[in-house]
Amino acid sequence: MIVRGSMRHSPSGRKRKTNAYKKTKAPHFVARTPVEPVVNLAKVASSKTIGYSKPIDNSWKVEESKNFTVAPAYNKGAYQVIPRGDVEWIGK
Repeated sequence: MIVRGSMRHSPSGRKRKTNAYKKTKAPHFVARTPVEPVVNLAKVASSKTIGYSKPIDNSWKVEESKNFTVAPAYNKGAYQVIPRGDVEWIGK
């Protein structure tokens, strides 16, 4: 029995039907008159091109990641980063 009021259940405890799927009337279509553009497109500056820039050197990340491995923690679902020296202790 539900003591306080509920939106989803009746006072007897039965679940009420929701009105979420009610069909509504389609909105009345009103044709609009075309509007003049506010901005003059001839005066808008185009984006300036940027010259070539050297890509960032990320080779140190590859070398550093060789010192670690990724493995699941003991009795857990998450993964952790483990140093190569401690690989023998994975899962213990």
